[in-house]
Amino acid sequence: MQTMTIAVSGASGKLGRMVLRELTRLTDRPVLALSRTPEPFGTTGRYADFDRPESLAGAFAGVTRLVLISTDALGGDGRRVRQHRDAIDAARAAGVRHIVYTSILNATTSPLSSVVADHAETERALSASGLGHTVLRNAFYDDLASGIIGRAVEGAFAHAAGRGGVAYVARQDCALAAATAVAGDFDGRRVLNITGPEVIDMPALGAMAGLRAVAVSEAELVERLTAGGMPAGMARVQAMLDAGIAKGAMQPAAPDFEQLTGRPPVALQV
Repeated sequence: MQTMTIAVSGASGKLGRMVLRELTRLTDRPVLALSRTPEPFGTTGRYADFDRPESLAGAFAGVTRLVLISTDALGGDGRRVRQHRDAIDAARAAGVRHIVYTSILNATTSPLSSVVADHAETERALSASGLGHTVLRNAFYDDLASGIIGRAVEGAFAHAAGRGGVAYVARQDCALAAATAVAGDFDGRRVLNITGPEVIDMPALGAMAGLRAVAVSEAELVERLTAGGMPAGMARVQAMLDAGIAKGAMQPAAPDFEQLTGRPPVALQV
């Protein structure tokens, strides 16, 4: 019988390293770290560059289960989708049986269409591949809450999220979900929503931090953020994210994390 070998792409990134640490606790199966800089991982590291598809056959050789961490190619030029498709094609050719992919909450229905489009396309590529797969649709990390609170001036922060909220999830919980899914024996197809335990709207977030949340329009939010020194492009992205939150992009909270891992998700701490 073939030895079950697990691989984690993007292993040098923050989430990738967390997944690797969780896997050392969860399984004694061989685990490979795939990266463009594999040297720090020693004998378990393998070179993999999603912009060089020819590197992937060797990277995936002998791998049976793969964590495919979405890349950071966010240019909107289709590069990330090409990277993911090439990885899926190479995984299939190498005999990988199951892929765990880190997607985003409401990927195929989100009002944040420009943000989630690459994830939706990757999910479609997985469905068309014929491979078993687990899609982990992660909510926004709790880092975002810290960033929102960081907008505060004189005890208040502005937002354009209306009554919408976010089921903030800890990055560490996303790592545990990915490690648990890839270390298991599930070989079918499933989509899991990985969120925190509750949806927290802006007034509630403000109350947690001892601040007031002030609702403004998208245009006014951009004005306030740029006046505070944020680059205009980044301010427009923040306003766009808030607008998506207002339309429910990062809710509801889901039970999937606890059902997968056997423990409740970590609550937001600010």
